[in-house]
Amino acid sequence: MRLGKNLLCLFFGIICHYSYAQVTNVTLVGPTTGQGLIMLMKDGVWGTICDDSFDHDDAKGVCRLAYPKGDVAVATVEGVFGNGTGKIFYDELQCTGLETSLENCRSDSFHDCFHSEDAGVICDSKAVKMRLVNGAADGMSGRLEVSLNGQWGTVCDDEFTSKAAKIACKELGLPSMNSYVSTFGQGTGQIWYDDVLCQGSETTLLACNMTEIGNNDCGHSEDVGIVCTDKVPTVNVRLVNGQSPDEGRVEVQVNGQWGTVCDDLWNEVDANVVCSMLGYTNGTARGVGNAYFGSGSGSILMDDVQCVGTEQNIAQCVYGGFGVHDCDHSEDAGVICHSESTSDVKVRLVGGSNSAEGRVEVFHNNRWGTVCDDEFDNREAKVICNMLGFGNGSALAMGNAFFGEGSGTIQMDELACSGRESNIGLCRFDGFGNNDCDHTEDASVICNAGAQNLTVRLVNGKTQNEGRVEVYYHNQWGTVCDDYFGKEEAKTVCRMLGLPTAEAQSVSGGYFGDGIGRIWLDNLHCTGLENSLDSCRHNPFGANNCDHSEDVGVRCGGTMESPVRLVGGVGPFEGRLEVFHDNQWGTVCEDGFGVTDAQVVCNVLGFPSDTPVVQGSSAFGPGTGNVWLSRVQCNGSEPALDLCIHGQWGSSSCSHDKDVGIMCRNHGLECYHCDGLTDPRSCKETQQCAVGEACEEASYIINGETRISMACQSQLVCDALAQGSAVGRRSTRQASGQTTQVKCCTTPLCNKDILTIDNPHTSTGTGPCADKSGTDCSALDGMKICENQQAAKLMCPKHCGICT
Repeated sequence: MRLGKNLLCLFFGIICHYSYAQVTNVTLVGPTTGQGLIMLMKDGVWGTICDDSFDHDDAKGVCRLAYPKGDVAVATVEGVFGNGTGKIFYDELQCTGLETSLENCRSDSFHDCFHSEDAGVICDSKAVKMRLVNGAADGMSGRLEVSLNGQWGTVCDDEFTSKAAKIACKELGLPSMNSYVSTFGQGTGQIWYDDVLCQGSETTLLACNMTEIGNNDCGHSEDVGIVCTDKVPTVNVRLVNGQSPDEGRVEVQVNGQWGTVCDDLWNEVDANVVCSMLGYTNGTARGVGNAYFGSGSGSILMDDVQCVGTEQNIAQCVYGGFGVHDCDHSEDAGVICHSESTSDVKVRLVGGSNSAEGRVEVFHNNRWGTVCDDEFDNREAKVICNMLGFGNGSALAMGNAFFGEGSGTIQMDELACSGRESNIGLCRFDGFGNNDCDHTEDASVICNAGAQNLTVRLVNGKTQNEGRVEVYYHNQWGTVCDDYFGKEEAKTVCRMLGLPTAEAQSVSGGYFGDGIGRIWLDNLHCTGLENSLDSCRHNPFGANNCDHSEDVGVRCGGTMESPVRLVGGVGPFEGRLEVFHDNQWGTVCEDGFGVTDAQVVCNVLGFPSDTPVVQGSSAFGPGTGNVWLSRVQCNGSEPALDLCIHGQWGSSSCSHDKDVGIMCRNHGLECYHCDGLTDPRSCKETQQCAVGEACEEASYIINGETRISMACQSQLVCDALAQGSAVGRRSTRQASGQTTQVKCCTTPLCNKDILTIDNPHTSTGTGPCADKSGTDCSALDGMKICENQQAAKLMCPKHCGICT
């Protein structure tokens, strides 16, 4: 009987050698080529990947191996392509997308998954079909549906704009130039796509940013529909509730129905398009929000409107789709087409060390006054610096009266600019003199501040993927307040650090300790898709109403467990401890490393032990490369070594002569292990015996032919065989025609060809089945003799019912 060399088998006390198997084949099992369930072959065994943390970067690695000619790489989760079979090889897989082998990606050493969580990929956009349902008879409109694995499902309208509509229409071979989003009733079944965010340059929806297929937080009330057309939609506008015909709440008419426009992203560029549609082309248009002209009623027909200013109709602007919004009527947008002339709105900077920095003051109605820092950020700062002739450098917004408190009137509040305005008076604000601020909130700017690439770090966590969030701004580290800081903001922080975002969590209330210095950011509002916190909406830097007990922290996914291995021992249960970090293996320093830390490692590797042995480098030799960890302190309950307290990665001063080693399981001799051989010299297999075992060679006759067995054997069995004599050579005995010879020995690999067998191939063995003469097999039941196949065959075949 041959036992595979690369298997770890615990069978009747046998421990076989193990080597880490490599992926030798990656294939996709699906309805067509280029998509499907991921199946891997390792060491001749097929298996799957668990979808925990499986994302588009992981999909890139899989597609590169399984379908390199594909044009996309999209992850599917929750068993989109059905359940696989066999082993689950990877869990919490974390690839960068650049690896040439999945072995180079990080993953957990164990999994907690079922095959209902098997991951899949789509590598070829042509493998996915789309259709329009419930639309007009001409087939140019309808609810957008996608077919995956033979099942039609819908698309959620989250993040889906006219840019995505145009791409979908092109894929369908339909007119697309002025396509837009609409609604065509609720679908049924699966919601396949969610958070589809397109830039407009993609050639397929699957190339747009989206969540993993199979994950969504939508209901069918959010099913998106599209209208495919080259013609500009017929949209009328009117202004309601203003004091003159050229101002008021904006209302649009679509398909005979009037409704309002949400103020999200609404600015003077959008206002100018509306005013031009109404014939007001000679004035200065200003966009206002927050239901400045009162709340409307009925439908909110447009949201997230983004015009460039050259459009002849608001329907030509980018927007979320007719009737698609996340607003209420308190956010109804308005315009003032002939707003007060802004040519006399002047600004100055006061209190700084030079003319390019200071508190912002605005001249209006023959007096200077300040600007409140509510909603004030770098976009407003950019407009102000441009007005003052500092347009060639960076513009930094500062709050909380950074350059001291002003006096007199607070002229402007809730200032909201796009950054493209030529004058601050063209930005949206609550009106001159309208505010709810005091001078502790006076806004400031620093022009020509030089490059201010926002840097973030995590401080005081137990691992590199958690800690108090600190940002480096204006040459100074500071913290972030936890007001409104949630999962989306945490995702952005994790993305900045290059850490997993799928399960990012915010941790509030100074959980990771109180910071010191400035609180740089407050009231952050991110979508979770930004590459920097600076791209999120937030208070001006330094403007906050917090103290350091509110310093926010972040955990980036909880999926950063780095693989560990033991190297240089006789099996995977002992050796020099190595950990995989930053795409390379490195060692762990022995300083402070104790039994509790070793228990965590042994548990991770699947060799739990209450009494692991910690050894120095002399036991298993020094390693090479980085010494990744030192000062490790575990409590014993951690699911991974790098979730224990430890020093900073790669910062150890240890050399490799202090590499720590671990023995998770005590062991005894190494012995040959073969069965049924006619020539013992042909045995090549070995096994690691447990403590209390010796090496054994035995001969027995089957079908008239002498066969040889070599294995580990319990010392108690060896003692029983010796019948009181020392373990050693046994004489040949006749037992009812069954010839048996056994010999035990106690040095490594001593059990080959140690028997003296006369005429080994001429024995007859014709006698009846019987237990060995003089052996009390009932007495050996206490040693579970029948559970040890070799001992049972030699000593008690009849008693154990295994006669040949």
